[in-house]
Amino acid sequence: MMWRKNGNKRYFTRMGTRKKVHTFVRVKPTDDFAHEMIKYGDDNKSIDIHLKKDTRRGVVNNQQTDWSFKLDGVLHNASQDLVYETVAKDVVAQALDGYNGNLVN
Repeated sequence: MMWRKNGNKRYFTRMGTRKKVHTFVRVKPTDDFAHEMIKYGDDNKSIDIHLKKDTRRGVVNNQQTDWSFKLDGVLHNASQDLVYETVAKDVVAQALDGYNGNLVN
């Protein structure tokens, strides 16, 4: 929303349509990648991460070991071209048309 002034009157105008923030994760395994810690959802839109408890911290250990994330997409072992097509192409095109866009790596 934005304040507009028309003579002595002020009113709100809506600037375009609101869009949500899209989230993707790219997982690119390496030789020393911890495969047993990550599980991918069948929908390619969720990822679960499990860490083993650190036994050096004792029996009473409140260390968080499990995380679950719901995303717009999980790109597992995806090429750079696929990542660009899926994540960045529309943001770049809209930025060239004058809209704000942000890609975080």
